[in-house]
Amino acid sequence: MDVSELRSLYDFDGQVVTVYASTDPVRENAARLYVLRWRDILADLEGQSVGPATRDALLAERGDPRYREGGTRVVVAVGEGRSAHVPFARWLPGRSDVDVVAVGPLPHLLPLLDWAEGRIPHVIALVDRRGVDVLAYTDGPLPAGGVSQDTTRPPWHKARTGGWARRRYENRVEEHWKHGAKEDADRIVRAAHDIAAEVVILAGDPKELSLVREKLPVEVATRVVVVEGSRARDGSDDHLAGRVMDVLAEQQTRRTASLLGEFEQYRRRATSLVGAASGTAPRSLGSVSAAGAGHPQGSGSAEPGGGQRSGGIALDAADGPRATAAALRLAQVSDLLLAEGVPAGAPAWIGPDLSEVALDPADLPAVADPIRAGLVDALIRAAVGTGAAVHSVPADVPESPTERVGALLRYTLPTPG
Repeated sequence: MDVSELRSLYDFDGQVVTVYASTDPVRENAARLYVLRWRDILADLEGQSVGPATRDALLAERGDPRYREGGTRVVVAVGEGRSAHVPFARWLPGRSDVDVVAVGPLPHLLPLLDWAEGRIPHVIALVDRRGVDVLAYTDGPLPAGGVSQDTTRPPWHKARTGGWARRRYENRVEEHWKHGAKEDADRIVRAAHDIAAEVVILAGDPKELSLVREKLPVEVATRVVVVEGSRARDGSDDHLAGRVMDVLAEQQTRRTASLLGEFEQYRRRATSLVGAASGTAPRSLGSVSAAGAGHPQGSGSAEPGGGQRSGGIALDAADGPRATAAALRLAQVSDLLLAEGVPAGAPAWIGPDLSEVALDPADLPAVADPIRAGLVDALIRAAVGTGAAVHSVPADVPESPTERVGALLRYTLPTPG
């Protein structure tokens, strides 16, 4: 999913309604249960004074109750009365037992972005002596591309009889295997490049797998994970699917650990530098400023751009909601980190420009009438508007950001000494 397409959802003023509703086609009476869920959602919205035109627009985009794939329907409605319409509606794979209904000045996109982050582009390739099945997955339950082809010329197996021609026959079979492995590898590489795959999952005949891996270039070979599985139609699909999900979950865990490791590295550096600059021992900081300075939360003098001054120190992370909002105003953020449990209803203030976000309206002096919004939605708006990635991270690890909000910066602004 191209997250940049979500920017258009911030082009509208006034009330925004966001709904996430799930259905499970495996359950008995799934279609009726989905209809009932929407009935409850619309009643909830009526209780929140959402007008009938908006409710009708949402209902019209709820999707087919008999949607065979199941999943979660995301619908965003904007405007009221005759201007009410739905600029975004989409099915997502996976479901939740809890529906989400949000009404406010901004769309509630965190669940959608969580889903998008978890969609790791990957290739699955099943190989045997005859050929290869290649499937490429991006952000949907169905493959974005695929090929199934017998690439090895017969004969596929060595003869078990003796005779003067046995060795020549076996050599020919082995050459066919090597040629087929090269063809298989080429198809795998092409699929991996087409979708910028982060993981290439291989399964199948062990000997053929070894030959195929030898033919892969380094940039693809380093992304390979081998799992148990077969190209044969032997009923092992469920087992293979389970192993694939395990591999993708492990990749997501590594992604998150890498982000938090980088964040902690910069935070420790900030603590040391600020402590050295002030002539005190390093200590934990409540905030790391966007413009490249570290301060306990609420201390220090504000820079015009929203950062703070501290001895000319340039830093690479923002720690805490206030410092992160300041970094977003300067379009410094490359990765916004939101730990689980950020109070969604905590107040923030926004201006007409997507980068304008603050915890205090006084930090938006150029905005005549700042609009109050939820903290999470406001930070995500600024991140999407400035091209920053949004990541959900665990809150119960030492590397987690202060007050559950932090950021990695794409550039720093050293302040004068």
